[in-house]
Amino acid sequence: MHQFVQSAIEAANQGDKNRAMSFIKEVLSANPNDVDAWLVLAAIVDEPKRKRQCLNRVLLLDPVNKLARDELFEMDRAEMGATPPFMPEDDPVLQAEPQPEPHLSNQSIPPPASRPAPTEPKHISLNWPEEKSKSKAKPQTAPKPASRPRTEKPLVFQYSAVTRAIVYVFSALFSCSFLLALQDAVLLLIPCGASLLILPAVWIVSKQVEVSEAGIRTSHLFGLGAAEVAWNEIARIKSTSMQNNLSLITKKGSSVKVTTQVAGYPAIVEILRQKRPDLFGMAQPASARSHAFSAGLEDSPSIGSDIPAAAPSFSGTRVFRKNFFKQYGMLLFVIPLCLFAVWTAYSDPANRIGALVAAVFCLIFTVLPFFQVGSVKVEPNKLTVESFIEQREFSAREIRAIQMQSVRGRYGRVTNYVNIVTASGKNYPLQGFSDGDEIIYGILHQWWESYRNR
Repeated sequence: MHQFVQSAIEAANQGDKNRAMSFIKEVLSANPNDVDAWLVLAAIVDEPKRKRQCLNRVLLLDPVNKLARDELFEMDRAEMGATPPFMPEDDPVLQAEPQPEPHLSNQSIPPPASRPAPTEPKHISLNWPEEKSKSKAKPQTAPKPASRPRTEKPLVFQYSAVTRAIVYVFSALFSCSFLLALQDAVLLLIPCGASLLILPAVWIVSKQVEVSEAGIRTSHLFGLGAAEVAWNEIARIKSTSMQNNLSLITKKGSSVKVTTQVAGYPAIVEILRQKRPDLFGMAQPASARSHAFSAGLEDSPSIGSDIPAAAPSFSGTRVFRKNFFKQYGMLLFVIPLCLFAVWTAYSDPANRIGALVAAVFCLIFTVLPFFQVGSVKVEPNKLTVESFIEQREFSAREIRAIQMQSVRGRYGRVTNYVNIVTASGKNYPLQGFSDGDEIIYGILHQWWESYRNR
């Protein structure tokens, strides 16, 4: 946890919200993706709309954060008029039961299950001293029995709606043409031939990936071809870029293939990284790294108790190099085309303009591979990014973000890549490494988390 976030919690416990807010602004200015800072900000702000925005930002960065989910659930209950089990009559802010020490234990926010449900406006109780002085002592009512834990709905990832709509429309047209062709045996050959293309496409785009508390499940249309694996049953992962799949290989040797073409695939990789950091080439430590608000909560914001909750610390050195053919293979086609375009412009004056334009484009594609990152070396608090024309070294503090991003092409194909964003705003995209983009993302992100606050 960032030192300023810790200072913000201490200032909040002392009742100085303005000072706490200034600390949080410093942290978010340096790193807008700091989950701990957004959680503290949600606890500090009074306006429900702003609190909800902060919690939604937490879930955007950490989709399985239990604290943010519980707080939003309690806010929804309050808006729907649910009656909390205990509500002081003269204070709009719901107070937690008095404790011998008014400060947070280990500077952490009490778990949602240990404090009463809120009324509007909803606050994550920080036990402000001034609020305690205003509230009158009242006899405490007997707590109600704990309700059955709420089962969270699985996160569902599918192909984009546009891609599925196009394929399904063509499938409907194919069905109509098939019915018309039944009147003539010769015409029947046309839809039969088209089915070789349409039916596999329907099967492919109907695939969906469900991420739940139990694990990951994949299925096709009407639930056909379903396969699932629990978090603790995954032995290793394998990236197969040619097949656009991430294979989750179980301890028994079977595999569950997660397609990389679904919308939101980077979120699947991030959840998998949080749940099983050991799958990304990292050794799990004996003791888990404490979360900023882990006291009294489950050890992890992620789901499941039998999975390593915290990411291990980075150690050692890892080197990733792009295959020579993937780095410069395009030149085998572009250079001959460029030479042919130049020769055409010289020998055929009638087509000179078009040939020169083609030569310029070929020249751009010829130079491009020399600017692409071909090697990444990860060392303790040192990241070396190397291309043919430059070599740069960065410390973790000089990195603003490490993200996994997706780009959808003209024909619906999704390209996933890892993007390193430096503090100066320069991007270093990584894509096409033989180790797999998911493995590189997991190791780089863990290295960044291990050293960015040192």
